[in-house]
Amino acid sequence: MGPVLVVRHAIAEPRDQAPDGRDQTRRVSDRGQRVMRRAALGLRRVIEHLPLVAHSPLTRAVQTAAILDAAFPESTARRELAALAPGGDPAVVFQWLAGVDQTPVALVGHEPDLGAWVGQALTGTSASFLAFRKASVCLLEFPDTPAPGGARLIGHFPPEVLGDLSGVAG
Repeated sequence: MGPVLVVRHAIAEPRDQAPDGRDQTRRVSDRGQRVMRRAALGLRRVIEHLPLVAHSPLTRAVQTAAILDAAFPESTARRELAALAPGGDPAVVFQWLAGVDQTPVALVGHEPDLGAWVGQALTGTSASFLAFRKASVCLLEFPDTPAPGGARLIGHFPPEVLGDLSGVAG
């Protein structure tokens, strides 16, 4: 399988500003949109195309996926994957990835689940050892079928680094 990008959602509004006050409906803030748009443009310097973005059903993850989609308009499709929601089953994410025939693919979700999933992908245990700040991207590669302990870390990019890449001439 080709590259897998693991993306933490962009900066969201406080819970008390959500339309119904629930965590699930928190939207990406104006600042979060600016940071994520710039990071997504920088991501284009890392990968050429992004055929598929899977995202958590929570509003902020859906909106982050839409920002990625806009940065790669020629090739991106979006799919909701409930296992990327907080408390989702990591085994379902591995299983879903095993059935994907388009790469690279992005997974947009939440902490601490993303860090634990990346730890499991790299080491076979759910020990989180990467700092997944909002709008951060981790680039993994699975030489074989996606499975715990089967990934290689290609890169880990905080939003500032991706933002800086957005200004680099091609």
